[in-house]
Amino acid sequence: MHIFIAIVDCFTAIVKYPDIAQMPEKNINHPHMIITIPAMDELGYIENCIYSIRKQTYKNFTVLVCVNQPERWWSDPNKKVICENNSKTIAFLKNLEYPPIEILDRSSPGRGFSPHEKGVGHARNLLFEKALTISNENDLIMCLDADTTFKPGYFQSVADIFSKTPDAIAHANPYYHKLTGDKAVDRAILRYEIYMRLYVLNLWRIGSPYAFTPLGSAITMYAKSLKNIGKITPRPAGEDFYLLQKLRKHGRISQYNEHYVYPSPRISKRVPFGTGPAVADGIENRWEKYPVYPPEPFDIIRETYELFPKLLNEDLPIPMDDFFEKIYGTSKIFQQLRLNYKNVDKFTRACHTKIDGLRILQFVRYYHLMNHKSDEDNLRNHLKLFFGKQEISISKYFLTTFKFANISISLLQNLRDLLTDKELHYRKRDFYEPELSF
Repeated sequence: MHIFIAIVDCFTAIVKYPDIAQMPEKNINHPHMIITIPAMDELGYIENCIYSIRKQTYKNFTVLVCVNQPERWWSDPNKKVICENNSKTIAFLKNLEYPPIEILDRSSPGRGFSPHEKGVGHARNLLFEKALTISNENDLIMCLDADTTFKPGYFQSVADIFSKTPDAIAHANPYYHKLTGDKAVDRAILRYEIYMRLYVLNLWRIGSPYAFTPLGSAITMYAKSLKNIGKITPRPAGEDFYLLQKLRKHGRISQYNEHYVYPSPRISKRVPFGTGPAVADGIENRWEKYPVYPPEPFDIIRETYELFPKLLNEDLPIPMDDFFEKIYGTSKIFQQLRLNYKNVDKFTRACHTKIDGLRILQFVRYYHLMNHKSDEDNLRNHLKLFFGKQEISISKYFLTTFKFANISISLLQNLRDLLTDKELHYRKRDFYEPELSF
């Protein structure tokens, strides 16, 4: 069965807006860039990442790699293979002539993490602490993952973005998972991307200031921005989400770039959630953690946003009241904000800070559990919502009888690419016309 896709609005921005490379620079500089990479069990992947770094046209950078795992794994027969993999990774990095790499060894015997030091979140904190000691406030700190690749112009493109958008304090780059040829893995990563892209598209649709996709392989920030927000809470996973959320509460995050990062769609159970576990679950057809959410909870959030200015003067019934009662133990969550913020703009900002990206995700999940529909039904509603007849022509297969369980990989890829283009349209629009200054 074939699908015929004709995209119009996703590319109108190409005509309306210039490419980043053609924009005049507001602040010409070539800042020092500190590249931070946590690495655990990465010997089979980090070589490609280092190769991408070696090919960069931008040369003013320093690379920090934190090779890590818990100390107790050295005495665990089931985990010792990872420790040995890390030892080989350290040896590989030490033997490199270019680029010079500073290794934070939290892997060798006696140097591994203690039980209270939480995985990749702690590794990133160590990298950030080291980066701040060798950077000036306007230097850039870039997050990568050891299994990520990118084209030779990537570092330069990120430096250009900061030069041409001086109001941005951080950047969340577009991403794209390349297919592997393994049908089970490809099906799983495509489905996972569809889940992620539909979620963020809805946040852009309702004008949420938290419309971003948190990927640890795609975040760059000024050193001064990282210093301002302080440490991220060490977590075994999800540290990238909380990092971007903290940054967003302090300022604007740019998100458009012609250059993508390409994370690996590998199977991994090193962390409790994220790409690796999602692929592993997807291969076993377990999608409960990564559903296609319905549009309705996002509409309810937008209705709540529209009430923020009115809430400065009085309590009103809020469509999220039941959720507030569940989370906070009361629906009267704006009373204290009203006492502290008398100006409508500051009050509205405080409301967005209160109902942040985490609360949005919790509410969407809460609504989905209370009003469950199938992923297929929710996808059909999204396609009708985002793509009108003048913008896209979709076969009846998607709008009527399709099932994720038996859809072809080519159709899944077409759907992923369609959503990617739509997302890039929003990224580009917000790059040139940011709606919300936070």
